[in-house]
Amino acid sequence: GSRDGFVDAPRRPGQRLVAQGNCPRLGTAMRGLTLVLGVAAAANPVSKVVDLLREMKAKVAADGKEEEKVYNKYACWCEKTTERKVNSIDLGKTNIESLSNKILETKGKLETLDNEISKLQSDIKEVLAAQKEAQQLREKENAAFQAEKGEMEEAVGALEKAIRLLSGAGTGKGDLMAVFASVVRVMPSARLSEKDTKTMESLMQNPTQLAQYSPQSATVQGILKDMYDTFAVNMENNMMDESSKQKLFEQFMDDKNEELGENRRVLTKKQGEHADATRTLSMSIEAREDAMEQLASDQKFFQDADKSCTDKANEWTERSRLRDEELDGINKAIEILDSEDARKLFTNAVATFVQVDSDTLAPVRAKALAVLTKKAKTTRSTALTSVITALKAGGHFDKIIESIDTMIQALNDEETQDRKDNDECIEKETKNKHKHEDLNYGIARLENKIDKLNDRKTKLETQITNVEKETEEHVDMMEQAKADREAAHDRFEQAKADDTAAIALLQQASKALESYSKNNALLQKAPEFKRSKDDAPEAKFSKKDSRKQANNGILAILAQITENLQREIAEGAEQEANDQAEYEKQRADDRQTHQTLKDTRSDLQAEVAETKADIGALEQDKTNTEGQRDTVVDVLKEIKPGCDWIRQNFDNRRFLRKQEVEGLMDAKAVLAGADLSGSFLQRK
Repeated sequence: GSRDGFVDAPRRPGQRLVAQGNCPRLGTAMRGLTLVLGVAAAANPVSKVVDLLREMKAKVAADGKEEEKVYNKYACWCEKTTERKVNSIDLGKTNIESLSNKILETKGKLETLDNEISKLQSDIKEVLAAQKEAQQLREKENAAFQAEKGEMEEAVGALEKAIRLLSGAGTGKGDLMAVFASVVRVMPSARLSEKDTKTMESLMQNPTQLAQYSPQSATVQGILKDMYDTFAVNMENNMMDESSKQKLFEQFMDDKNEELGENRRVLTKKQGEHADATRTLSMSIEAREDAMEQLASDQKFFQDADKSCTDKANEWTERSRLRDEELDGINKAIEILDSEDARKLFTNAVATFVQVDSDTLAPVRAKALAVLTKKAKTTRSTALTSVITALKAGGHFDKIIESIDTMIQALNDEETQDRKDNDECIEKETKNKHKHEDLNYGIARLENKIDKLNDRKTKLETQITNVEKETEEHVDMMEQAKADREAAHDRFEQAKADDTAAIALLQQASKALESYSKNNALLQKAPEFKRSKDDAPEAKFSKKDSRKQANNGILAILAQITENLQREIAEGAEQEANDQAEYEKQRADDRQTHQTLKDTRSDLQAEVAETKADIGALEQDKTNTEGQRDTVVDVLKEIKPGCDWIRQNFDNRRFLRKQEVEGLMDAKAVLAGADLSGSFLQRK
C-alpha cells in the first residue's frame, strides 16, 4: 500500500521507505536499488543511488538550460517579428487613410473640374450660337438693306429720268408715260402729301391728259424733286444705319471671338488638369489596393505568429513546470537518502555484513545480466552487448561501471547532438519555408503590379492613338480652313479683277460718249428745278443736238454703275481684310490647340516610357526574386534528405537511447550495490 507519497515494497528488516518522484529515471534507479537490496542485504547502495540522482539532476538542469536557450531565441523572434508587423500594420493603416483622403480629394477636384469643363463647353456653345444668330441676323438685315437699296436706286434713277424728261430732255410722250409708270411704283415709299398723291394718281389714271401734259409743269417737277430728295436722304440714312450695324456686328463678333478664345484656352488647361487628376486618382487607387493587400497579409501573419508564439509560450510554461516538478522530486529523494540520519541508518543496516565472498557476487552478476539482456533485446544496442560480454567474462565491477558511465555520457552527448540537429533542421526548414512563402507572395505582388502597369500602358497607348487621330483630324481641319480661305481670297481677287476690268470698260464707254458733248454738268450735279413765276414757259424747238440730254443720262447711269463697282471693290476689300483677320485669329487658336495636342501626346508618350521603365524594373525585381526563391528551393532540397532522416528517426532514436540509458543505469545500480572491497561495502 501507499501513504503520504511513499511506496511500500518488500524489504528486509530496517529498510526505509523512499519518496517516489515524477522522474522516470528516479523510478528506474529505485527499481535498481530494490533489486540490489533483494540480493545483497549486506551491501549499501544508497550512496550510489544518490550519485545517480545527482547526475540525473545535472542532466535535467542542463537539458532545461538548452531548451531555455531555444525558447529564448524563439521568444526573441516573436517579440521582434510581432513588433515589426505591428509597426507595419500601423504604417499601412496610416498610408491607407492618407491615400483614401487623397482619393476623396482628387475625386472632389475631378467633380469640380467636370463642372468647370461642362460650364466652359456650354459657354463655348452659347458663344458659337450667339455668333451664328448674330451672323444670320446680320445677313438678313444686309439682304433687306441691299433689296431696299436696289429699290431706292431704281426709284432715284426713275425720278431723275422723269425730271429730265419733264425739263425737256425727253423725246416723246411714250417715254414720259413709261417713266411715270416707274415713278408711280415708288410713290408709296415717298411719303407724299395727300394733295400731291392725288395729283400724281390723277395724272397716271388719265393717259390722254398725260399725253397732253406740258413737260414744263413746275408743279409736277416740284413733286418729283421732293420725292427725289426724300429718297436721297433715305438712301444716305440707310447707308449710315447699315454701316453702324456692320460696325456693331464686327465689334460684337470680335468680342465673342476674344471670349471664345479665352474659353478655349481655359478649357484646354482644365482638360489637362483633369487628365492629371485622373492619372493621380488611378495611381492612388492602385496604391491603396496594394496597401490594403499588404495590410491584410501583415494582419494574417501577425495573427498566425501571435497564436504560434502564445502556443509556444504555453508549451514552454508547461514544460518548465514539469521540469521543476521533476527536479523537486529528485531534490526530495536526495534530501531523504543523503541526510545525516539516513547515512547512519544505512551504515548500521549493513555493519553486520563484514565480508561477501565470490558466491555472493554471482547472483548480482546474474541480475545485472538479466537487466542488460532484456534491454539489449529491445534496443539491440552494441553498448549493452559489450557490457553483457564484459560481465560474462567476469570483468571487475568497477571497470564495468566506469565503462557504463562512459557509455551513458556518450549517449547523452548523442541525445544533445540529435536534439541540436533536429532544432537546426526545424529552424532552417521553418526559416526557408517562411522565406519561400514571402518570396512567392512578393512574386505574386510584382506580377499584379506588372499586370496593372501593362493595363495602364495599354490605356495610355489607346489615349495616344486617340490624340494622334484627333491631331490628324485637327490638321485636316486646319488644311481645309486654309484651302477655304485661299479659295475665298482667289474669288475676291477674281471679283476685284472683274470689277476693275468692268470699271475700265465703263470709263472707256463714258469717254466715248463724252467726245460728243463737253458739257457734262448734269452728270455732276442735280438738275435745277426752281423757276420764277415771271418766267415764260420754254418754247424751244428741237435742234441737231437735241439728244444731248439723253447722252448725259446714259453717262450718269454709267457713272452710277462705276461708283457701285468701286464701292463693291472697297467693301469687298474691307470684308476680305476682316475675313483674313478672323482667319489669322482662328489659325492662331488652331495652332495653340494643335500644340496642346502635341504636348498631350508628348506627355502621354513620356508616361508610357516611364511605365515601360517601371515594368522593366519590376520584371527585373521579379527575376531576382525568382532567383532567390530558386535558391531557397535548392536549400530546402539539399537539407531535405538529412532533415527527413532526423525527423523520421528522432523519436525512435530517442526512445531506444532512453531504453539503453535506463538499461545501463539499472545495470550500474545493480553492480554499484555489489561493489565490495576487503571486508566492508565501498561507495563509489
